[in-house]
Amino acid sequence: MKNLNTNIVLIVSLVLGIGLFAGLVYFIKANKTEEVVELPVVLEEFSDFECPACAAYFEVVEQIRTEFSEEEFEFKYRHLPLTTIHEYAYSSAIASEAAREQGKFDEYYRILFENQDNLTEQDLLNYATELDLDIEKFKSDLENPAVIARVDDDASEAESRGYDSTPTFVLNGKRLTMTSNPEEQLRNAIQEKIDLAKSQQQTTE
Repeated sequence: MKNLNTNIVLIVSLVLGIGLFAGLVYFIKANKTEEVVELPVVLEEFSDFECPACAAYFEVVEQIRTEFSEEEFEFKYRHLPLTTIHEYAYSSAIASEAAREQGKFDEYYRILFENQDNLTEQDLLNYATELDLDIEKFKSDLENPAVIARVDDDASEAESRGYDSTPTFVLNGKRLTMTSNPEEQLRNAIQEKIDLAKSQQQTTE
């Protein structure tokens, strides 16, 4: 009789344990919030124009930018000039923002990475001339506090997020740990977010 009672207690305990576990799993699933993704998905790159690794990733990013529509994907270049090791990183970042004032950020950004070994003050002016920018305005904007603040704000944002190396890629607010195949990784990560956003749109329609 004692053994029978013991077995009954064990069985009841086992059933209760399974029930509690199943209930816990259900509770977790029921309360798990699915990531909500909206289009366009946003890839940020915290970068430095004098950083060799950033230059190596430049062509990868440029290729990926051609593969998605503006409705699906947005690329944001963010400034993180590593001033302690790169003499011209900060002035180049400001120059790119001065070019933005005349609607030529992308063109200027590309020239900087394609000429990474030539980023002196005179080089920066030469690139502005090459893009037919208004040179007097460009020079003025190099000292414009609002233009400079865009670079400083990006660097401060990077610091607040704990980013201290370049390039740092962030997709929809989540930092990506880069692998040995960055082009495939970035492409797949972006496509995954786009697909999720589209599936969520269909669900709500």
